[in-house]
Formats: sequence, C-alpha cells, structure tokens
Amino acid sequence: MSTYPGQPAAPKKTLTWIAIACFAIGALLTLFFVWRIVQTVPETPQSIEGGVVHLTEEGLTIYSSVPVLNPPCEAKDASGGDVPLKAPTGSEQITINDETWYVVARSVDTVPAGDYSISCTDDTTGATYAAGPKSSVVAFVLSIFGAIGSFLIFFILGGVLLTISAVRNRRRNRSPNTYPPQQPPGAPGNYPPGPRTNTFPPPPPYNPGPNPDRPQDR
Repeated sequence: MSTYPGQPAAPKKTLTWIAIACFAIGALLTLFFVWRIVQTVPETPQSIEGGVVHLTEEGLTIYSSVPVLNPPCEAKDASGGDVPLKAPTGSEQITINDETWYVVARSVDTVPAGDYSISCTDDTTGATYAAGPKSSVVAFVLSIFGAIGSFLIFFILGGVLLTISAVRNRRRNRSPNTYPPQQPPGAPGNYPPGPRTNTFPPPPPYNPGPNPDRPQDR
C-alpha cells in the first residue's frame, strides 16, 4: 500500500497479533489445567470394613478419618501378594461431602485397577479407614492455580497489548500534516497566471507655475 506526502502511514498490527496469540495461549493452557483438575480430583474413598476394595483406576491410597502418625495398615492384591505402602512426605487431606479424610499411606508402585484386600489395626485412635485410587492432592491444587493463573496472566496481557495498540493508532491518525496548506486563488501572494495590467490612472503632467523669486517668469 503506497502512501502520499502528508498521508499517515498504515498502522502496524504487531501488537494486535501478539494480543491474539496471548488470548489463544491462555485459552489452551486454561483448558489443559481444567482437564488436569478433572483427572486429579480426589474421589470419595471406599470403606475398608468389608476387607476388599475395588479400584476402578490405577494406584492405591489409604485414608483415615483423623490424623495418624504410623498407620498400621497392610494391603494385598487379588492373588494374595503384598502391596508395599509408604507414608506421604507431608500432611495431605481432602474434604468431600463435608467429610475430611487424611492421607496416611500410598502404594510404592502404581498398582493396576482391581480388587485389593486392605486391613488396618488401630486400637488407640479409633480412626475410620478407607481406600481409593492413587491421587495427589498437591497435583489437584496446582492444577487449580494453573488454570486461574493462565487465564488471568495471558488474558490481562492480551488486553493491555490491545489497549496500547489502539492508543498508538489513535495518535497516529491525529498526527499533524507537515506540509503547508495550499492557498485558495485570490489570496494575498497568490496571483492567477496571465499578463498583469496596471489599473491605476496615469499621473497629471507636471506644471511648475511662476516662481516668485524670478521676476522674469512672471
């Protein structure tokens, strides 16, 4: 696109395209973290009072109704083999249907879905034990913060870039013309083409008259 003297240059849309890219990245990351929230949301654990727990997903997590330092629990798979358990590295808890459960143990290896026999011998705390798939409360919380952060950061950044682009375009359109405007015909200093004619009448002839200092002129 060609421009002429005095005509403003075409506005650049670099910031606009960057803003659109920020919106797209923010939407994709938000959708990804929402999917992670669905995948990592803790499920309601099953009571182990029946002795056998059926897991529909891989992994094994044992919960208690009150915090327990050394859970006296053991787990066996469907063939009777022992499933090694380990305590969590930190304090983890979930609240589902106004009921709080504390993570007390997880399987060392990611065991497949199936039936597992779980028993917990606890005569001191009176805690109720339950089991569910191997889940991570930390991953669930991080997914929530990731979804919120992706939405806020990229959408706010895109909005700021769009605002800057609009302000620059407005200032560019209001830039003054550096070339002087042409005067209309008949203005001072602007004469139409053609020969110039003298419109003033000629002066009268000079007549000196009699000189009082020279009598001979009388």
